[in-house]
Amino acid sequence: MTPDLRCYGDDIQAAAELLPDFDLRSPMDVQVWYAREWQAIADVLGFAQQLAAAPRAVPTTPDRIEAMTLTGLAAFEHALRARRPGVSESHARVQSTVIQSMTGPGFARGELWRMTADPTMLPTGACYDDGARSLRAFYPDTAPGYFGDGWAGPPPRAESACGWQTPLVLHLGTFPWVYSTRLRDVGPGMQWASPASQPALEGLHVVASLLEPATNLRQDARQVAAIYQHFITQTAPLVARLPTFEAGRADAGRLYRRGRFLLAHQGSLHVAALDGPRGRLAAPAYNYILRRFASFFAVRRATLRALATLPVDVQRLAATSADPCLRQQAQEWARAS
Repeated sequence: MTPDLRCYGDDIQAAAELLPDFDLRSPMDVQVWYAREWQAIADVLGFAQQLAAAPRAVPTTPDRIEAMTLTGLAAFEHALRARRPGVSESHARVQSTVIQSMTGPGFARGELWRMTADPTMLPTGACYDDGARSLRAFYPDTAPGYFGDGWAGPPPRAESACGWQTPLVLHLGTFPWVYSTRLRDVGPGMQWASPASQPALEGLHVVASLLEPATNLRQDARQVAAIYQHFITQTAPLVARLPTFEAGRADAGRLYRRGRFLLAHQGSLHVAALDGPRGRLAAPAYNYILRRFASFFAVRRATLRALATLPVDVQRLAATSADPCLRQQAQEWARAS
């Protein structure tokens, strides 16, 4: 029996099925599935070499996911330190402080995938000093894009020293592609790094936490489903223009559809892109973002199936969630168990 995620929308069940199913109660399944996901993340974000060199301890089952997360984050941090700084130290320090504030207990944990805040209520007003100027630590991202139709929101309640006139919006669930209108080849979040501060590491930590059962249940999946539906709606016409990949009949270097993902046959996916009314969408960004949605719902499905065997506090997250679909699924699986 498989949990039914269609209460989030007919497309959500199909999104979960983009990745192999796994049993959260099986140490082997957990090892294989999470290792595959970390490898996919590392391949896109450029730390596959560091991940391959990382020590592979095999802890007991309850700690297995946490151990693999720590290994993946450590490999990413190692790779970041080998890169040229993307921002100044003062810039990175403010970014790090703001992300820590937005992901801390003072904010709604059910909206970790896309976080919205009044920047003037955040540390330093989400501004950093650049010589004599005060600049915004993040791009404003409230125009219509691939993740939504814009977030005009209420204007900041206080005067901004660096010119904020809109909310600060960050799509941390698809880090490093954190802005709805900037889906080029290199995710903007990859620039969040300096020698002493690594806000990029905190961004990837959010991605990793959403693959952890308890945090996955805390996230209101209705938010994720709505963003996914918008992403698919905006990208479907662009993807539909591409030919379907057929082995033996494909042209080298051409971009194809293979299932729901994109493939550059005998070429580099990193130079391929789709152009639409909402801007240029790099092929690696499309594949990575689609996989982030798929992995979130795959973990949600696996967690529901294993819910009766998880700690009581995790079961309580599902039973008391503001998400009616999650509560319903938890009740049905409790009865079935």
